[in-house]
Amino acid sequence: MAHDQITKGVGIIPDFFHDILAYIIPGYMLLLNLTINYNLVANNSPMFISDIEIWALTFLLIPAYVLGRFCEHVGKMFFDSKYLGKYSSKPKWDLIFKGDYYTESFKNNLKVKIKAWLKNQDGEQLMKECEESDNQKDEYFNLIQFYLRERFPSIALYEKKQNATIVLVRSLSIIFGANTMLYALQVGYFLCESSDSITVDYLGILWILSNLVLGYVFYKRYRLDRKYHAMYIFESFLATKRLLISKADDEKQTN
Repeated sequence: MAHDQITKGVGIIPDFFHDILAYIIPGYMLLLNLTINYNLVANNSPMFISDIEIWALTFLLIPAYVLGRFCEHVGKMFFDSKYLGKYSSKPKWDLIFKGDYYTESFKNNLKVKIKAWLKNQDGEQLMKECEESDNQKDEYFNLIQFYLRERFPSIALYEKKQNATIVLVRSLSIIFGANTMLYALQVGYFLCESSDSITVDYLGILWILSNLVLGYVFYKRYRLDRKYHAMYIFESFLATKRLLISKADDEKQTN
């Protein structure tokens, strides 16, 4: 059976752009932060982007990618942890059905369509379990997401961009939020080596405050991007009436 496709209004980026957004940029940002920390603590001359050689950036590509993957893992563990997850990354159910972005009529219509689509798979019971679960699982969301990806490849491509953006802002939030501690560790290291080489002035304080502000801003952006992602999936589901296929159509597809 030929797959339907949605081709309008979709931002498509190649796979390597996903790696650039999700891993390489955060990796370079972490290296840049560590370098700035060192220059401030050691009282060296300020470092400018123009001072960095192209060959050095190319050489650091692999370390930046590895560090970006590390930041992604740490960010996922931190934001999706059992104890902190409820404060940082709410389930898709919460984002859509408990927020004030949609009217009650829209929410009820969405519930009806999801139950109708999952009728043959005991959809009403599935949604009931999702609502009543302590962690409010998102199996219904995952089913819709996987189905959209399979039947509409362009949605999968747009999701790749969305997911890359989510990973980017989550990693940046971790990097800037944790850089205050990293800066303190570097100050402590230089104090142990030689107290004469330490100069903590207004630039250091400004740098710490800037990191805290940027960490918070990217954290808020991360939550907003997750909400946009959930909204996009559900709105795509409502917009594609052909997803509400009958049992007979299901049987035809499986044969």
